Amino acid sequence: MKIFSFGNLSERTNKEQILAKVRSALIAKNENTFRDLNMQVDTWTPFKDEDGADFTFVERFRDSGGIFIYFDSKEGFLEAMKQYVVENQWEPLCSTSKKMEAVFKDSGIVVSSDYTTKRKKTVSIIDCECLIAQTGSIMVTDTCAGSRAAYSNADVLLIYASPRQIVASMKDAIHLVKEKYSTGKLSETVIITGPSRSTEIDNQLVVGAQGIKQLALFLVEEE
Repeated sequence: MKIFSFGNLSERTNKEQILAKVRSALIAKNENTFRDLNMQVDTWTPFKDEDGADFTFVERFRDSGGIFIYFDSKEGFLEAMKQYVVENQWEPLCSTSKKMEAVFKDSGIVVSSDYTTKRKKTVSIIDCECLIAQTGSIMVTDTCAGSRAAYSNADVLLIYASPRQIVASMKDAIHLVKEKYSTGKLSETVIITGPSRSTEIDNQLVVGAQGIKQLALFLVEEE
């Protein structure tokens, strides 16, 4: 004859009571758990430094591991790029961005749209939707980038932007994109904050092990 033990009776009773409450919560009707949530109020307040001043986009971007370079003109950017491409061995420079196609037109800088060829290092340059000061992040869409490969297949990702694209918060960034594409189709939006990070290798934080190894932003004053 086998004897089965069902554990302590009071322990079973407590568990049954907890499960009963869970079931009741799951089947509860007409109850809005988030009825007091105000969607118009920012729940993430701006970061402050010791002097009480708001961090700028540049500070947050650098903190996340990004490289920041400022140019006071498009001509200055193009002259510098000719040098960067050679010094950093960025050839071929890849892009499917319509904006970048216009920027590099007649500059003498060769840009390829082929992201399929296997290379030791894929360097991609794209424009973006906006720069988010709150987090030092960059918002990119496949519409402005020209393709998902432009930011997902890059070892080195270069971003071209102007100061007027800086917005204060994530909420502002989302509102901007929703307004811009209100009548068109937008298939993917990506928020990029610094190079890729992984802890899959011996539980140690490694930058650039998977995905983007280097992220650089060229902030260019445009007329």
